[in-house]
Amino acid sequence: MKRFFIILGFAVIVGILILLKIFVISPKPKNVAVAKANPPVPVECFIARDTSVNYQVETVGSVHAREHVDIVSEISRKVVSILMKEGASVRAGQLLFKLDGADIEAKINKLAIELEYAQANETRDKVLLARGGMSQESFDEVTNKRRTLQAEIDVLKVDLAKTGIKAPFAGKIGLRSVSEGALVTPGMVLANLQDVSRMKIDFSIPERYSLNLHIGSQINYRTDYLPDVRSAVVEAIEPAVDQKTRTILIRADADNKDGSLVPGTSAKVSLNLLEATSSIFVPTSALIPSIKGYTVFIRKNGSASVTTVKTGVRNRDFIQILEGLTPGDSLVTTNLLKIKNGTPLTIVKIN
Repeated sequence: MKRFFIILGFAVIVGILILLKIFVISPKPKNVAVAKANPPVPVECFIARDTSVNYQVETVGSVHAREHVDIVSEISRKVVSILMKEGASVRAGQLLFKLDGADIEAKINKLAIELEYAQANETRDKVLLARGGMSQESFDEVTNKRRTLQAEIDVLKVDLAKTGIKAPFAGKIGLRSVSEGALVTPGMVLANLQDVSRMKIDFSIPERYSLNLHIGSQINYRTDYLPDVRSAVVEAIEPAVDQKTRTILIRADADNKDGSLVPGTSAKVSLNLLEATSSIFVPTSALIPSIKGYTVFIRKNGSASVTTVKTGVRNRDFIQILEGLTPGDSLVTTNLLKIKNGTPLTIVKIN
């Protein structure tokens, strides 16, 4: 009887364990249905292709007068007359300063008298030579005397001409630095003269653009004191690149009939350049900054594939891709924040 109760108790315990396993310990049944996959992300794509685009380069240049010269004296003389007005326009060849030349004029007058006498002797001795009354040697001495006097007069006339300082070209005269009665010496700056009817704008661009700009190309510029944007034409390009800055110097010609441009000021220059050779340009919105540079998403086999690219020049809307893309790649341009590597994509628009 005791054995019966032991067996019965054991059976009850086993039954309780089976019930606990079925209703309490056993895990809930797994869902047989596979979790529904994430739906494809709708995106717009840009097809990479070889192309040439315009891009803008901005730099700072300097404004210079078309012609500029310091008015100086070639000889040491006293200023006896100032014949120009400071800040006024002058003509080419206009007399600006008159230096003292009284002693030179006196020497010329003295030699002129001697020359007249020498010429009379030469005329008389020429007749004697023809009649045989004078040797050729003596006649040559008379002729040489006359020529020497004439040469001395010519030299003095050159010195006398230097006492009148004239404008070498038409332009606007600056402030004078001497007064009447002052003694000037060779090389002393008396004033400066600038031709401001047209202006030169000198600026430099990186050497990488050396093949994109040509003589006759148009540039746009603006200054801090002029509200409007103006244009100029490239007239000269330095043939060599500056090895220190790796830039090339450009000179543009700008009209200044209204006289608003001021020499010595700065100008902000902008150039619209055409890429010299075809290359891949893509929208700047497709680029994602990263530690290594820039990455983009390409649609491959219906999914997003991240790719690192090397960039070149850029303008407002497009950027040049030097490495990482090949013509025909489908570049993702929208919903970049919603996708990652391997995300399924569906194209809603192709550009």
